Amino acid sequence: MKIFNYALILFFTLALFSCGGGGGSDKTAPSINFTSPSTSASAPTTITSGQTVTFSGTVSDNKELKSITFTSLTETKSVNDFIQDFNEQLNSKKPNSAAVLDKETYSVSFSIETLGGAPAADYTLTCTVIDNSDIPTTKTFYIKVE
Repeated sequence: MKIFNYALILFFTLALFSCGGGGGSDKTAPSINFTSPSTSASAPTTITSGQTVTFSGTVSDNKELKSITFTSLTETKSVNDFIQDFNEQLNSKKPNSAAVLDKETYSVSFSIETLGGAPAADYTLTCTVIDNSDIPTTKTFYIKVE
């Protein structure tokens, strides 16, 4: 009888550890598809200072999204006033990670008015999306102020 009890305990222990979700791990990275601004370095979105930049597109994953972040705007020249103004507006209007949590697809749409008198320069902004399997995807936006 003891052997039978030990065999049952061993059977249930093995059965417990063998249950793992059955689907395997997610290896598919999320996608970022924006229509605006440009994601091409050779064809940036061109604006004049004081114009509005519209961010429009979708982020998606085959399972579930975990987070979305937009980095600080960086420039090829030192243009602190434009950067500070743009970043303040970005922080107040961009979607936060809670907005995309546990969704397969999320539509992004917000606009930012650039600082009037911003010097002509090339700027970049990066969007990073991470899914629930901690797989990241990054897309860079290119904006040219003339």
